[in-house]
Amino acid sequence: MESASAVPSGWCAIRSDFAHFCKVHAAQGLRARLRMLCASRAFWGLALYRFGRWVYALPRGPLTLPLRLAYVALFEIGRLITKTSLNVRSRIEDQVWIAPRGEIFISLGSRVGRGSMLHGCNTLGIGGRPGARGHPQLGERVFLAPGASAIGPLEIPDGCVIAANTLVGRSLPRAGGWAGVPPKPVGANQIQVPAPQRFDPPREEDARMEPEYFWPAWRADLYRHLIYHPDASVLTRLRFALTLDGSWAMAVYRFGRRLRTVPPRPCMAPLLWALYRVAEVVLGVLTSISIDVDARIEPGFYVGHFVSLRIGPGVRIGRNCSVGQMCTIEGTGPDPATNAPVLGERVYLGSGAKVIGPMRIADGAAICANSVVGSDVPENGVVLGIPGMVISRRGSGDFIYLGEGTGVRDELPPTPEVQVTLSTG
Repeated sequence: MESASAVPSGWCAIRSDFAHFCKVHAAQGLRARLRMLCASRAFWGLALYRFGRWVYALPRGPLTLPLRLAYVALFEIGRLITKTSLNVRSRIEDQVWIAPRGEIFISLGSRVGRGSMLHGCNTLGIGGRPGARGHPQLGERVFLAPGASAIGPLEIPDGCVIAANTLVGRSLPRAGGWAGVPPKPVGANQIQVPAPQRFDPPREEDARMEPEYFWPAWRADLYRHLIYHPDASVLTRLRFALTLDGSWAMAVYRFGRRLRTVPPRPCMAPLLWALYRVAEVVLGVLTSISIDVDARIEPGFYVGHFVSLRIGPGVRIGRNCSVGQMCTIEGTGPDPATNAPVLGERVYLGSGAKVIGPMRIADGAAICANSVVGSDVPENGVVLGIPGMVISRRGSGDFIYLGEGTGVRDELPPTPEVQVTLSTG
């Protein structure tokens, strides 16, 4: 085990982290760096960690207590804003990168080695039997795909690649790729890992693409929530529009697509784009939902539940699809927009599902909760597992309701009758 001095801290460490984040995100210009600084909640969480390491390394003096109190207050506030909890007594070495959306928990005794990359929704926590509890120790250049976690007194060797939604509960014997629960060895090149988000100006759209106007598309998105309440009053409809995380997310996305496909007047464009970027950052802070403006989502998109959704550039999603929380749909490689997933119509993604890479998911497919798609999915295929396998051709009809007369689950499922037996004894 290396000495505690190997863990960077203070202002120099924060500057080094910022330079490393800019390198990973290929943020070269001033505008791209500012966007990265505003959008990457994980960077601010890591900066708070570096500040805390500096505070607790100071010799005791009259400023020790005020500085520690200030750090504790900043940590609690930052934890809520950045969705990232990095314990000051953990060991996070230099050149560690965390995906902008954060959602990382690292317990007090855990170690993250130099050059490691955490792609979001990762947990490094205490675990183990009584008397043998401990924290995970990650070597150098370890890659954790979205949703991968390590719990307990274990070691992950240098250079390991942990697949999405994989749970590591014991030490891994060697480097390479690991996937599943419990993890099994696979080729590291077989594991799909999302490309880091780019903060360059938006990509040029195909000139043949049809304009995407805000109101018709967002109304179709909102209707997917209201379909379960056909007799809802105006006040109820307004409450749904103003309080649902999915409604907020799709309103911001549809506004951005309106600007991309129907360019505003030159005199108004800078103001409107600035408004969109601010709304994008606020949406990320409040909901942890990130939908890239270069994704192409057809109307009728349903974002169920709340928080933690990432849809990357180049993703194509058909009409009337539904996703749950903690889902990831992203491309891979140097140009992720050309290696992004394509989802057909009426595709359902359960909570925690991951679709990473140039996968093709046909109409009516359903991806079960916490499953990871590893290959193309046929029409009406139901996928389960890590990596996912087609277990039936029942399709998504049990999960997506489009109303009476649509041919897709026309009738709402009956409400089960609950019988209560009172005991007199």
